[in-house]
Amino acid sequence: MKPDKDHLLALILRHEPPLPARPAQADAALSELLEPSPREPPPAQRFQARAQAREEFRAWLRELERHLPPPSDPELDEYYRYALMGVVVGFGDRNLSPYLPQHTAMLAPLLEDIRAVYERIKSSAAPYSVEEFIFRAYDYGIHKAYYLDWDLYLSHDMY
Repeated sequence: MKPDKDHLLALILRHEPPLPARPAQADAALSELLEPSPREPPPAQRFQARAQAREEFRAWLRELERHLPPPSDPELDEYYRYALMGVVVGFGDRNLSPYLPQHTAMLAPLLEDIRAVYERIKSSAAPYSVEEFIFRAYDYGIHKAYYLDWDLYLSHDMY
């Protein structure tokens, strides 16, 4: 198993107090990007910009969902969806596009990592929290988007 998968597995199987509540839906998961900064335009303009961004992020999520494997296990499918929501947040933070092949190339390994960890946990019968897995899948999506930005752009600019 790759180190990322081992780390994800270890985080999920840790027995610690529960994390903050999981994102209830795509709006909640993506709203962090849309919080006003101290020097934003007046509320009416800010509301319009936020509404446009939410619609754009929903479109991004729909675009990325095209890369999902056919539904098989509802629990695993939910983890996939939260991982993709994390990718959307990461793409938004890093100004990456879900429409470019060099950006979406990271989805297959991401989904494979989620599936491998899920199968390993299920086969071991180890106790785990579904809420913890959802949070970690979401966070892992963000992590992968940030790493993609580093790998494709920032590391080349720095070196």
